[in-house]
Amino acid sequence: MFFSCGSEDFENIPASSSSFETNSWVNNNITWTASDSRTDQTINNKAIVIRNGNLTSSIITEGIKSLTVTTQLKFAGNPGNLILKINDIQVGMIPFNSGVVTTTLDNINIAGNIIIKLVNPNTGQRVAIDDLSWTCYSNLGISEIDKVVQLSIYPNPIKNGEYLYLNKKVNEVLIYNSEGKLIKKSNLKSNSILIDNLLKGVYYLKTENTTHKFLVN
Repeated sequence: MFFSCGSEDFENIPASSSSFETNSWVNNNITWTASDSRTDQTINNKAIVIRNGNLTSSIITEGIKSLTVTTQLKFAGNPGNLILKINDIQVGMIPFNSGVVTTTLDNINIAGNIIIKLVNPNTGQRVAIDDLSWTCYSNLGISEIDKVVQLSIYPNPIKNGEYLYLNKKVNEVLIYNSEGKLIKKSNLKSNSILIDNLLKGVYYLKTENTTHKFLVN
């Protein structure tokens, strides 16, 4: 079940300052902390600028399905990517350049309590962040039958060349990478699927009713 969840417009950030320091503020009962950041820049309105740090939320309930954010490289520098982490696991990349870029990452699909973190790994690049929003991911829409026998997968983590097993049979599975790109589609004749030719990282296995995150190492 997917529904609108939350947003951060950065209007509550501390007073305008060109000094890079750790800034914290509260909005909609969420505490945000931005390390190595300054507060004197704008995109649409107020924006937080991250240099060699990260923007991190406090615990957010109801999970996350997708995330949208606007970025812009300030001052001099080369285009690059911010790293999006959910619960300290990398789930995607957010591009930035000298223009105003709005990016949506879909199919994140993580239930339960989460912490959103945007990391700037680009030394010296000063990236403004504005208009952050996300949709929730919840298991509230699972049918009563599925509650009795919920789908699970194992082993997890898994290695290339191993079979990923499902505890019940499904007709079709889709495997997406952390950026939401479909990389494998299989019609199952049994309750297992061979994991091969996948780079190390986070992936998502989707069936008709469920999504499961797994790790290839």
